[in-house]
Formats: sequence, structure tokens, C-alpha cells
Amino acid sequence: MDGQVIEGRYIDARAYALYAIAAEAEAHGDLATALQAYELAEDSDPDSADIWTRIGSIRCRLGQRAAADDAFERARGIELDYAPAHREQARCDLSAGRLEPALARVERAILLDPDRDEGILLRAEILRRLGRTDDARLALRALLVRRPWSVDAWRALHAVALAVGDRASADQAERRLRELVPRGDAAGRPPSSRGPLAELDEALILGQLRRARRLARDADLPPAEVAVRAAALGRVGEAREQAELVAGADPASASALVALAVAADLSGDVEALTRACDALHASAAGGGLAVPPSLTGPPSLTVPPSPLARLLFAELLFRRVGRDAALTWLGPRPLRAPGARDPLSQEVERRVERELAGGAPAAP
Repeated sequence: MDGQVIEGRYIDARAYALYAIAAEAEAHGDLATALQAYELAEDSDPDSADIWTRIGSIRCRLGQRAAADDAFERARGIELDYAPAHREQARCDLSAGRLEPALARVERAILLDPDRDEGILLRAEILRRLGRTDDARLALRALLVRRPWSVDAWRALHAVALAVGDRASADQAERRLRELVPRGDAAGRPPSSRGPLAELDEALILGQLRRARRLARDADLPPAEVAVRAAALGRVGEAREQAELVAGADPASASALVALAVAADLSGDVEALTRACDALHASAAGGGLAVPPSLTGPPSLTVPPSPLARLLFAELLFRRVGRDAALTWLGPRPLRAPGARDPLSQEVERRVERELAGGAPAAP
């Protein structure tokens, strides 16, 4: 959980399945189905603060506020300091116009989970509704220092600025939203992952691995890709730590094993490099991953590495074996993948192209 190893309690498989059904229904706006599935999941896992919190949130959105409050109380009865229960009840209080209780609850949630943007944005909205617009602006400005790519934060600042007649802040927010949101995108999603990835890379460069993990989660980036990006940036310690964590959970993760191999190579740890390559071979032998035994045969990965990991392993082969091995690994496909690429991937592509165009170094 956020990079920390936590030994959890047993959860019935039926509860897992019903929770997944409920979450999908909730995401599609089918609140009745979501509530029914969450309540069935609670039958199989009555000691879950998370399930009771989701039940409370759905009941509130369906107008069942008394029942919602009861569900939130059940969640806190299981885990008193469960931040989502405090945050979701604050959201419910806000929808009912109970602003002071909502503020107290969301501030408690922020104290318990200060890195979650949802709580900060919710607090700013409650402050705005209370007429405390200066406090709302201050909270949003503080958030934007940490999250300059947050569309939701810029939108919230724009709304507050318009409410108080702060034209300069409103204009600034409009400019940033035009940069972050593609024209005609009603959902308000950023045009690409460039912004969040730049923030993630900055965290890795600063050695803030835990923050990088959280940013990757927020950007829906696989955990293995954090290790890959750390390796691409030359952050050997962060790459190894993250790769070992991911490979321990999923030994067939090609991207994690590639990141581990690259980090070992960059640090000159031949023994660790050998172990990482052996793990790639073991995955191939087990059928989870098809990697050529010589590491120079044509790749036929059933669980392939990401495009960036593929390029990094080509670099490793270039350094350790030679140009022909790297070209064989890359295969007949064009080096440049179609579609938008982030700056780090573009830089690695250019670097590999330069290396392959220049010939092969002597193998160590």
C-alpha cells in the first residue's frame, strides 16, 4: 500500500468479486446496482471499513441520508481513523448543506491522509460555500504548488476567483486550463500524460520514491513503469527498490525485471544483473514470458515489457553484447512507436538511435 508492505486480513473471494461488480456499476452511474452489490459484499466481509464507506456514499447520492450516516458510523466503528469514511461523510454533509460538520470532517480526513487531493479540493469547496473565499484560494494555491498539472485544482481556483472578482487569478487559471485540457474535451482530461509524468520524473530525480508511487497511481501508471522510468533517469537506487518490490509480487513482470537488470548494469553489479536475466529466463521457461535464452534471439514476449523498457533493454544489450544483439532484440518493428510519446521516452529513443547508428562497443 503506497510502497509499504502491509499484512492484511483474509478477505473472502466472493466479497472481492461483488466489490468489483459494485465499483464498475458505480463508475457507470448505475447507483442502484452498485448499492446492491456493495451490500452483498458486506454480507461476505462485514468488517470492511471500505465497503461500509462506499455503501454510505451511494446511499447519500440516492438521498438516503440517515442510512448513509449509519453506514459511515459503521465504517468508523471498524477503523476510527479511516480517512475515506471521514471524507465521504463530509461530501454527504456538503450535499445536504451541513457546511460546518462537513468542514470538520474533511479537515479530519486531510490530517489522516494529507497527500490525497480529493480532501483538499473538497475542503476548498466547503470554504467557498461558507464564504471563506480567501481561505479557499490559499488552500488551492498550496495544492497547485505540489500539483501544477491538476486540472481539478485549476478549475476550482477559477471558480473561486470568479466568485470574488479576482480577474488576474481567473485569467491565469483559464490560460493553464487551455494548456492542460484539449479543446472540445468535455470531460476535462489532460491531453496526454506528459504533465503527470513530468511530475513523477521530478519526484524520482529528487529521490522521492514514495511520492513517485503515489503519482503513478494517480496517473493509472503500472507500478513496474515507475522502476523503468527510474532506470531511464539513471536513478539506480530507486529503480532497484521499485523493481524488486514489483518483481516480488509478479515474477513474470517483464518491465520490472528489465528495470532491475538495467539498474544492476548501471551500478556495475554483475551478480545482480545475472540474477535479473536469469529471472527473465525462468519466466520464459514457466510460460509467463518468452525471452530468448541467449538474450539475442527475436523477442516473442507473451507478457512484453513496456515500450520504454524495451528500449532500455536494447541499450543494455548494446553495452554488454553489441549492436547486432540490440537490433535483433528490437526486431523488425520501427524504433519509433506510433502515437504521442512523453519527453523521457523520446529522449531514450533518440539515445538508442544514436548508439545503434554509431556501431558496437566492445563487450566487457
